[in-house]
Amino acid sequence: MTPMTSEAGSVPGSLRERKKQQTRQAIHDAARALVLEEGLAQVTIADICARAGISERTFFNYFPSKAAASLGLPSKPLSEARTHLFLDSDGPIIDDLCHLIGSLSSGPDSVPRLKKLVDNEPELMAAVHHWMSGLRAEIIGLAEQKTTPLRARAATSLVFAALFLHSDSSHAGIEDRPSAEDLKAMITVLAEVAQGR
Repeated sequence: MTPMTSEAGSVPGSLRERKKQQTRQAIHDAARALVLEEGLAQVTIADICARAGISERTFFNYFPSKAAASLGLPSKPLSEARTHLFLDSDGPIIDDLCHLIGSLSSGPDSVPRLKKLVDNEPELMAAVHHWMSGLRAEIIGLAEQKTTPLRARAATSLVFAALFLHSDSSHAGIEDRPSAEDLKAMITVLAEVAQGR
């Protein structure tokens, strides 16, 4: 077993995967536009499907709700390949968690776009919190397979703190979706602050 790296296990996208990504993006774009135009309460899943040119069955293959679709929150942000790569790695737990979270197959829309949507529809914040809570619980469960429950929760909390710190910094020009290296850099800052430096 070897430590997890950001490049390990990466496979060029097949035509099928690219088509799935295009469909997902079309659903998200349609949902976001409709919510901005009409408001979340007035938009139905049928409206989103009609604009995206898909069936309702297809919709639920990509998103669990209209709120999730408008925000770009997938029901399965962790790919099976990345989950297995994380579990098979024998690297330091913090490094492995940074690579796992940095490799999210998909996540919330870019920070400025997400902020605009939530500013217009504050009730969407509940969907963001629910999604992040589910993701955190899933990652803690994976980490517990590699270390003690307390260390798993502590390590996951530290990496999520780095993720939120990175998001707060995105308005200063940092890219919205952090890499493993970005997260490790933020953890270094957090450690320095904890040490009074």
